[in-house]
Amino acid sequence: MRRIITATIVGLTIVSSSCATTFDEKLTTKLEKTASEAEAGQASALVTEGDALWAERDNADKLKGALAKWEQAVKLAPSAELTIKLARGHYLLGDSHYALADNNEARDAEYQLGLDWANEALKLTAPEYVAAKTGGKTHPEAIKLAPKEAVPAMYWYAVNLGKWAAGKGLVTRLKYKDDLFATMTHVKALDEGYFFGASWRYFGSYEAVAAGLAGGDLGRSKSNFEKGIALAPNYLGTKVLMADLYCPKMQKDEDSDGQPDGKVLFKKLLDEVIAADPNAEPDVAPENKLEQLKAKKLLAKIDELF
Repeated sequence: MRRIITATIVGLTIVSSSCATTFDEKLTTKLEKTASEAEAGQASALVTEGDALWAERDNADKLKGALAKWEQAVKLAPSAELTIKLARGHYLLGDSHYALADNNEARDAEYQLGLDWANEALKLTAPEYVAAKTGGKTHPEAIKLAPKEAVPAMYWYAVNLGKWAAGKGLVTRLKYKDDLFATMTHVKALDEGYFFGASWRYFGSYEAVAAGLAGGDLGRSKSNFEKGIALAPNYLGTKVLMADLYCPKMQKDEDSDGQPDGKVLFKKLLDEVIAADPNAEPDVAPENKLEQLKAKKLLAKIDELF
């Protein structure tokens, strides 16, 4: 029997909490300092140590170690590159390790940390955006001024903000909905292939969750997910999201075996993920291994979802 479940996605999530919270977006960076030669040397050594740990980020302790090294380094020698690493790393810790362990409190705390670092990254890479916001422009207006160099900062800002807002309840999610949509629209316009077709994953997820609720469309969802898969077929996260968010909402048309089409595609996508070589995309092999764990966990719920 199919069960209606809460679906969490980047920027659009239905949750049970009703507590609204506002993200404290400071427009002046806390990282304004010039490192001395000694500080720069210390920071470089810490980054090297952190990078070595990051290579094994599918291990939670190694990932935490990498983040600790980078956080020490960024205080000595601030850089946009380090803030982006920290935004991505805290997101990964929350969205994979803690989410897989069903530790929602720790998961949401990581989104908060990721958001704080992404906010710093955005200020360092998009001064035009900061100037526009300071001058009274709304986020959707100001973010259009961010240059292509700010794409990584914008992306990790959006995914951390989306997941953070989701954990705070429906009111907060709605408060930031337009900001998130505008940010990801700009990311897509500047670099549609960034982080293995991330903008297509976002809009595939958005359309799936909004279908039947807020003007979403399953046809557009399917098209967006398929575009993301075509752009980066060896990044496994897109198939996991498609299975999780799109498949349960497919019409209950029966296939030749008498099973709902959504169920058939759900199993097909997750089986492909589980059987895939995670090292086929070396830059995200650790993420792929974590996505395979997500796929196994999701596949075990097939009879609850359909």
